[in-house]
Amino acid sequence: MAKNNKVIKEQAMYQNLQERYEEMHEYLLGLIEDHKRAEEELRYLNDFVHSKKLDEEFRYFREHAHEEYEPDLPFSHLTL
Repeated sequence: MAKNNKVIKEQAMYQNLQERYEEMHEYLLGLIEDHKRAEEELRYLNDFVHSKKLDEEFRYFREHAHEEYEPDLPFSHLTL
């Protein structure tokens, strides 16, 4: 009887581990998709900056921008 309880506990632990693995797998797939979309967005932004010949302005902004907080917004933004 004790052996059966041990087997049942191990099966329950394995089932729990399998469920957690599946949850993590789904979460990682979502992160991968988000990353792909962000890479594509970055590609468009880079090409847009280059096509508008704003490379120097972007470089200046990147080097001199600072983070600014506004009390009515929940997040900060970069500004010159």
